[in-house]
Amino acid sequence: MSADYWDDFGFAFGPFPFGPGWWWRKNINYKRTESRHQLRIRINPAVQKDEIKVRLLKPGIIEIEWPRHATGEEITLE
Repeated sequence: MSADYWDDFGFAFGPFPFGPGWWWRKNINYKRTESRHQLRIRINPAVQKDEIKVRLLKPGIIEIEWPRHATGEEITLE
């Protein structure tokens, strides 16, 4: 793996691609020390610790899942 692997890192939520742009810098932070990698992702602060699921799908692929919290008010139509 090349040293600038993370420079080209990008991902997509549905049809919306995200890469090293403004959204990336605001909500996802990556740092590296001599012995560790750390990826910090900003999510909705209302999500509780027990609602977050992290899985190692296969070597090299981590999946993180948390519930969607609907905003707004539900209105009944007649």
